[in-house]
Amino acid sequence: MFDYRQLEALGAVIDCGGFDRASDILGLTQAAVTLRIKQLETFAGKPLLIRSNPPVPTEEGRILHTHFKKIRLLEEDLDKEWNKGVLEKPLPIGVNASTLGSWFLPALRYIMKSTLVDIHVGEAKVVHDLLQQGSLAGCLSIRASSSRGCYVEYLGQLVLRCIASRDFKQRHFPQGVTAEAMKSAPAILFHQESQMMQFYQKTALNITPFDVPAHVIPSQDEYLKMIMDGAAYGFLPESLFKRHQADGELIDLSPLSPIELPQYWHRWGMESEKLELITMKIREEARASLQQNKS
Repeated sequence: MFDYRQLEALGAVIDCGGFDRASDILGLTQAAVTLRIKQLETFAGKPLLIRSNPPVPTEEGRILHTHFKKIRLLEEDLDKEWNKGVLEKPLPIGVNASTLGSWFLPALRYIMKSTLVDIHVGEAKVVHDLLQQGSLAGCLSIRASSSRGCYVEYLGQLVLRCIASRDFKQRHFPQGVTAEAMKSAPAILFHQESQMMQFYQKTALNITPFDVPAHVIPSQDEYLKMIMDGAAYGFLPESLFKRHQADGELIDLSPLSPIELPQYWHRWGMESEKLELITMKIREEARASLQQNKS
């Protein structure tokens, strides 16, 4: 069995980015922290930290760090029952911007009533890397394959629409959305690494994906405002688009070709009251808000 104090020392150095800050957090000398990690490496039979600035965990170090965080989560469940009213730590969850701004919001509001959450917004690769590193307890993404030590559950299809203002369409897509017109029409994306445009080109337009000129604005409100102001075209969940469609402000550029993104919930493969509560609510909201047929 691993020594809990040694795992704690390793986790503190990784989370704090150095031995000095870790020693302050743990109330130990730097020598004591260093000794505990050396003892842990001796027991593990392999190096767990690259002594750079800041220190970087090896693959084995990341595995033990994730294991330590899982233990902490189980302890928080126990502590919640044992000591009512003790300040809890937020549960870290990863999600992409389209999901966060649509069907996940009602589930999030419910979850926040019973536990603190720390939301990390990013594309699939970003949140899955964080999940694998142990920085997230769960994430929502389009990836079907599970990460090591995690459960994955299919939730349904999120339908998105490629939309723009009427004025923007007349200026940039008078003959409809074509590959040639897309070379000069400015799009808008949530993240630089977003794959949404490539997904749209491939599935909705049936063309080979290519880069287009694009603004990057991570704010959901500003993202929508820029589209409504005619500054760019972009992608919105169908439910949000319909709220603005009635007044004629926005139009669907590809009404016959909606984008359908599969939604999967990934979580640590362990029993935890918090994770069970979150999983239950996510599953419930997904059934009410997402298409349940796989394309």
